[in-house]
Amino acid sequence: MQVSARTDYALRAAAELARAATQGTGPLKGERISEEQGIPKKFMENILLDLKHSGIVRTQRGATGGYWLAQPPAE
Repeated sequence: MQVSARTDYALRAAAELARAATQGTGPLKGERISEEQGIPKKFMENILLDLKHSGIVRTQRGATGGYWLAQPPAE
């Protein structure tokens, strides 16, 4: 089965957020996810925005803000 690059990147971002949630590191910056996964920063920002609108991730603005999963990874 083939998936688009956008879908692949979205799944990789969600996996990165799940890993962060299990380690208790708090919200992740989009830039960090992009660096860790080798995804272009601007493309990652658009994907995270789509995930936010679909209710998969939540966001917080500010210096300590970032992205995290809307529900615990086990769910």
